[in-house]
Amino acid sequence: MSNIMHVFSHEINTKKRSAGLKTLFVIMQVLLLVSLLTGWSQYERTSVMQQQTQALVEQQWAEQPDRHPHRVAHFGHFTFRPPGALSFFDVGVSNFLGNSIFIEAHRQNSANFANDYDAATLLRFSELSVANILLVIWPLLLIAFAFNTVSAERQFGTLRQLLAIGVSLRHVIIGKGLGYLALTLAFLSPIFIATLILIGVSSIELTADVLLRVGLLAILYLLYCVFWIVVVLLISSIVKEPKHVLASLISCWFVLTILMPRMVADYAATADPILKRNDLELAVKLETKKVGDSHNPNDPHFNSFKEGVLKEYGVNTVEELPINYRGLVMAEGERISAEIFANFYQQEQDKLKRQQARISAFYWINPYMLARDLSMALARSDAWHFYDFELQSEAHRYARTQKLNEIHTNHIELAHDRDQKASSEFWQDFDKFEYQAPNLAQSLAPFSQIWPVLALLVVVLTSLLLSSFVSRRVYAHA
Repeated sequence: MSNIMHVFSHEINTKKRSAGLKTLFVIMQVLLLVSLLTGWSQYERTSVMQQQTQALVEQQWAEQPDRHPHRVAHFGHFTFRPPGALSFFDVGVSNFLGNSIFIEAHRQNSANFANDYDAATLLRFSELSVANILLVIWPLLLIAFAFNTVSAERQFGTLRQLLAIGVSLRHVIIGKGLGYLALTLAFLSPIFIATLILIGVSSIELTADVLLRVGLLAILYLLYCVFWIVVVLLISSIVKEPKHVLASLISCWFVLTILMPRMVADYAATADPILKRNDLELAVKLETKKVGDSHNPNDPHFNSFKEGVLKEYGVNTVEELPINYRGLVMAEGERISAEIFANFYQQEQDKLKRQQARISAFYWINPYMLARDLSMALARSDAWHFYDFELQSEAHRYARTQKLNEIHTNHIELAHDRDQKASSEFWQDFDKFEYQAPNLAQSLAPFSQIWPVLALLVVVLTSLLLSSFVSRRVYAHA
């Protein structure tokens, strides 16, 4: 144990004397802090703007004059997706997806106010966020700091001296690994402390769920950094020349963080292509007309529907009905289009799940992709949380539209239907949209069988690093 601590102390003292390391460390901490504060500022602005806009659209809805219910249905409303509590830490794909949906009768509109409508939701490389810095830049700096940690000792003969005085190679590697682990902890701790401070002073509700998410994020990024420490030490041990070590590590970093994520995402999207939103809306519209077109007086479905209504009320014509038949037609048409949309949407969700399954198959060889996706899930800034918002928004749209159809049916007479208006008092009795964010278990459900992969990879690589195979390679070149 004393040998390990001596190697650890020597490694730490060596890094402390490095002016370049100190400069890079300070620059990285400043960059992390700027990214965190920028993300937090954007989160606060977005939250305030959405609250103000939501209040405005609720006021506009309530202040509508006496109107025909169907006109109110097309006057529409808005639902807003509040930013995830930790989206300032990991912006995820939030900027590539919409923040608001205009809801109206007969249509399931797509989200609005995204920075890039055409960006693939599985890709994100250009966002300046704390998560991206930790996932992409910090491993590169670890490589720069530690690529020659074993190979240089071997090149200058100091490793042979250590082995000659009885210090085992395992002690050398463990001591150096602990040194870089301490450096990583010193790098990660300030940003997570700052994250907790910002949560405390912001509008974010400090709940056990939020605290647990922060804790899991800290563990996730620590494990991710440990993976890179082990990889750096492993390659530095088995490759003889420091310049070859550096080239190998840079190539590994490029493949894992830049090349493979893009290739895998393209492969998954090509294998299970999803419909573009316009194509989805067109498919829903065409399928709805096949099932039943409420605007076609000779439509077979609605002819059958009318016969059923007349039989139910024991009358011969729609004029004899005690309720407005047109309202019933609107409600039936809404039901049909909503069910068809739900079926198509589920098909697209199934395709996305198959895409995710293809991507998750690569987690075993690319922990960057696993850490990236887990981080977004913990921050509620991934695509799955957006789809959950869309589903809740559609449920709200359907309930609101059918309530207007009920008013049309029961409070507007069939005779001179279009010339009549419902009292504005009806508009006061509609529920507001309140997005129910998934809890931690729901957020991590897609990773229920996958989350231990990173820890297992670290264990396997550490075992390899401390194995006799690596020892023989080092001794052969010492």
